[in-house]
Parts: sequence; C-alpha cells; structure tokens
Amino acid sequence: MQRLIDEGVRKAQYRLWQRAGAARQSLVVCRGGKIMEMVPDVDQWVEDSFSGDPLARRKQR
Repeated sequence: MQRLIDEGVRKAQYRLWQRAGAARQSLVVCRGGKIMEMVPDVDQWVEDSFSGDPLARRKQR
C-alpha cells in the first residue's frame, strides 16, 4: 500500500513540475529543512535573462 502512495506522490510532483515549466513559473519547496526555489528546465526559458532574485523575475514577466 505504501508503494502505491509513494508512486502517486511522485506522479503528482511530476505533473506539478511539468505545469510549472509550461507556465514559466518556479516552485518553492522545503527540502532538508531549507526553503529552495526550483526552476524547471525548459528550452523556452533559455532566451530569457533572469536575475537570481525571484521578485525581479516576477517584475520582468
């Protein structure tokens, strides 16, 4: 049963990652007690020049 739950969680995370990439958004997650901003790798993003500041990215959109 736990295996099925873990598989469902992984699928949901993958779908969220795909959605964020398609919408050109970043994800904020907590890993190991640290808050991290993750940016999905999407070919369309290569042409954009974003700074490391998440607020600056939002202002440029």
